Amino acid sequence: MSKELPLESFVCQNPACPVQHRAQQGNIKLRRRYGPHHRRLLKCTTCGTEFSELKGTPYWNARCSQDTVDAVVNHVTHGNSFVTTAELVGCHRTTVARIVRTAGTHAQHLHDLNARDLQVTSIQADERYGFVGRKKEPAWDATVIDPSSKFLIQGEVGERTATLTRSLLVQARERLADPHGLVLFTDGFLSYQTLFPEVFGRPYRPARQGTRGRFPKTAYRVPRSSAHVRIIKEYAGKRVVSVRTEIAAGTRTRVHEELQRLGYRKPNTSAVERQNATARRMNPHLARKSLAFARLTVHRVSLAHLVQGTYNWCRTQRGLRKKLDVPRGRQQYLQRTPAMAIGLTDRVWTLRAWLSRPRGVSCRA
Repeated sequence: MSKELPLESFVCQNPACPVQHRAQQGNIKLRRRYGPHHRRLLKCTTCGTEFSELKGTPYWNARCSQDTVDAVVNHVTHGNSFVTTAELVGCHRTTVARIVRTAGTHAQHLHDLNARDLQVTSIQADERYGFVGRKKEPAWDATVIDPSSKFLIQGEVGERTATLTRSLLVQARERLADPHGLVLFTDGFLSYQTLFPEVFGRPYRPARQGTRGRFPKTAYRVPRSSAHVRIIKEYAGKRVVSVRTEIAAGTRTRVHEELQRLGYRKPNTSAVERQNATARRMNPHLARKSLAFARLTVHRVSLAHLVQGTYNWCRTQRGLRKKLDVPRGRQQYLQRTPAMAIGLTDRVWTLRAWLSRPRGVSCRA
């Protein structure tokens, strides 16, 4: 059984409460315990609202046990389809779909709450092909990742257009502590080159020529601390025959400085490309040559958020391990998740502990 969260970790979710969504206020008290599992009924002493400790989590009103919810999330984020997961867990596929929708919404909320003020100096962006319902309805997964920590900064699902690219870059910019001091590595998709100055540049008003006519439109200047590098692949049929690199914005000095920090010999998008392969193993909707594709857009988006959350907080990566100064018995390395590597937390979160975080409660250390 997982350890109970302290009362200071809970927040009141009553919109009329003066301390709504504020933790560590000392306003949450234990009212009583209820049910066969002895759940805690909490009370806000400020507004008098009573609520369950499961309120604001995927376990609330799930109509099944917490173990069932954990098993469903664990199976679907290991590449199992909804039907296969239902058979393994012993429930109906509609129950699996309902849990995925609820847990996916919760994962999106936790990501929005915790992925803020990220200290990164470079990001990589790419898209992977997918569809909803049928192949005529494309639903690409656009991703922005920090190549140093492998942390997924932002993910968007939709048709591969400039609108999707704009939403991806704008949302990623809002999560960065310094959006004007990074290098963006992308493929040859032209929308990145067009939108980079607007999203990561500094706006200014060009001088007006003369005294008549319209005023010039707002222009954007790319700071010297930023750069955009395009890795363009040339194909012959379905095979890559050559790869060329192009600095679309910024200076060669800034790009070289970032490559040295990352330990790269030449510009590449290896981090996001490897994450694409990992995502296809974790998400059944992205498995190639499979019947486990998403029938509904809501399931496609919910599972994408759920996979992103478990990848960042609950799954350790061998490439992120850190050698211990003092070995702990036979343990020579500290296994880390992307959230640990980027500095958001100091421990590997279990699935139960991560899903049990109520709305408004941060996971950051």
